[in-house]
Amino acid sequence: MDHARRLTVLRGILVFSVLSTAIHYTHNFVEIDSYPDDLVPAWMTQVAIVTAWPVLTLAALHAYRLFRDSGSSPRVHVLLGAYSIIGLSTPAHFLDGSPDVPLYADATIFTDGLAGLLVAGWVIASIRASAPVRTSVPAA
Repeated sequence: MDHARRLTVLRGILVFSVLSTAIHYTHNFVEIDSYPDDLVPAWMTQVAIVTAWPVLTLAALHAYRLFRDSGSSPRVHVLLGAYSIIGLSTPAHFLDGSPDVPLYADATIFTDGLAGLLVAGWVIASIRASAPVRTSVPAA
């Protein structure tokens, strides 16, 4: 896949992910009492939301800009890999019990997980696409 196509795919994944996580994490912060807190106290979750979500989202946007301007690089992959965690970790809500939230908020738990998988999948595909092609040398 060429650079322009990979950029378009990445843009779509990031738009989906940022929208999903923004809705979910905003709801999670405002309606924290609707989520079980046996594993992680509510205040700790709120601190994580106001620090981790903006930092990781900015890292993803920076990675997008780096990829747009310079192509694949280990830095792009690390930044996007770190960002994927905010989506991949969201389904962990169910480790602490079932949240008592509206259907749209419940749905964002799944869309966040999907977004995290898509970001991680894009990173893996990008690493594979940027790896040098190995050619076998015929034995003499």
